[in-house]
Amino acid sequence: MISSTTRRAALVLIAAATLAAPAFDPPAARAADHLRVAKPAAIGFGFSMLDVGIANGIFAKHGLDVESIVLFGSAKQHQAMIAHAIDISLGAGTDIAFLVKGAPEKAVAALAGPPLAFVAMVRNDGKINTVADLKGKRISASTVGSLTYWLASQISVKEGWTGADAMTIVPLGNFDAMRAALATGEIDAISATLEGALLLEKAGSGKLLLSFGDIVHPFLTHMMLANDDLIARNPDALRRFIAAWFETVSWMKTHKDEGLRYSMAATKLPLDVSSKAYDVEMPMFFTDGHFDPKDVAAVEHALIETGQLDKLPDNKKYITEEFLP
Repeated sequence: MISSTTRRAALVLIAAATLAAPAFDPPAARAADHLRVAKPAAIGFGFSMLDVGIANGIFAKHGLDVESIVLFGSAKQHQAMIAHAIDISLGAGTDIAFLVKGAPEKAVAALAGPPLAFVAMVRNDGKINTVADLKGKRISASTVGSLTYWLASQISVKEGWTGADAMTIVPLGNFDAMRAALATGEIDAISATLEGALLLEKAGSGKLLLSFGDIVHPFLTHMMLANDDLIARNPDALRRFIAAWFETVSWMKTHKDEGLRYSMAATKLPLDVSSKAYDVEMPMFFTDGHFDPKDVAAVEHALIETGQLDKLPDNKKYITEEFLP
């Protein structure tokens, strides 16, 4: 029979061992970390993978409560970063210019390579049928210095057109303005996203002429950026977000039909357009996030050509791979 003194001694030892042991906090018991993640367009197929990862529970599995926010254009995304209104943004490789100019953020993962998601489109009236037919013509882009502007300039560069032979680039702002100008003949072509062009083609308002991915490579089309505040405050949440993003990309590469259902709920694109965008764009998305120096250099030279940078930056200040899986 165990004496009361022995029993008390045993309880004291058990209590001491319990206090000394590290607390176990199972993932299911922890509150999910809330992250505000911005994307620059609602209809972009590639950016809809954020919504895919949310809908099929991949981010939740990593202990994250992700809020998907649409902020139209890079400038608004970086303004939100400065205001600490978002934690992460899914942006363009050319956003390096914002980092060099002092935006409080860093590039933390490379998302996509050559610009397969961008195209040149013309009217379907039969007047322009080849790239050669664009010689001396007018092509629209969103804004001066934008990615669509630089891509448009590469047609003349690749064809060797200069002076009067070079294409005139007309910045018109949003896609609706470009579409209207194309219809009225004020411009001859549009430099735009594949999704927008496919919608015009489906409506019989134009036809695809070339993919910029065929003439521009290497290149870093998309990358992920994180607010300096998040990096300092919760680097573990950032690591888990990045891991969940690339898990989502890998899942999408092998689950087209199911993935498109989630994607279409976010983009509101019809199935045929979504399916075409998947087939064309999916190969450009990376599954590991590592920055290829050749891709980064191509972007930086593009920024110098458009006047957004005056010299090559010190990438160590703006790009990090320490949070990659």
